[in-house]
Amino acid sequence: MNLSTGRVLVIVALIVGGLAILANGFSDSGSAAAPSVSPSATSGGHSSSSTPPATTSPSSPTATPAPETKGVLFMAMNGTDVPGAGAAAQTVLTDAGYTAPKDAIDAPTSGIKKTIVYYRDDQDAAQNQANAAYVAQKFFKGATVKPLDTSLTGVPASATIVVVVGEDYAQQLVGG
Repeated sequence: MNLSTGRVLVIVALIVGGLAILANGFSDSGSAAAPSVSPSATSGGHSSSSTPPATTSPSSPTATPAPETKGVLFMAMNGTDVPGAGAAAQTVLTDAGYTAPKDAIDAPTSGIKKTIVYYRDDQDAAQNQANAAYVAQKFFKGATVKPLDTSLTGVPASATIVVVVGEDYAQQLVGG
């Protein structure tokens, strides 16, 4: 069976094109990606490239907003037996530009092992969650981030994030 070089190039180009479609054509995001062009599939060995139009939606519900770092209203609570742990957390955040509408208080329960940063789960939940995640990562060594627990008493309605200091943070304060 004798195939000419031209036929081989056409077959290779079809295989490469098919593989590109299979690899890029089934995107998880629900929109099809444009197939890439291989240099062997174009004439003369030169590749051509085109940029497909962007298919982003400005009101995408999966978009995470950038965290706000100034003026965010928060509440600090001490969930430990270490005196002043909540106040220390409040000072760290206010020094960084966050706003506390009232002084830190003791959490309804003590013995919290790991610091928790709660966010208010309202119409601004995505922004509040982004702010809480940033605070947890930046100031509290990856504290747990959760929607606000409605059983937390003493939280002002204006606070969008609540930091409940755990023993992990309090131990840093006492040098343990």
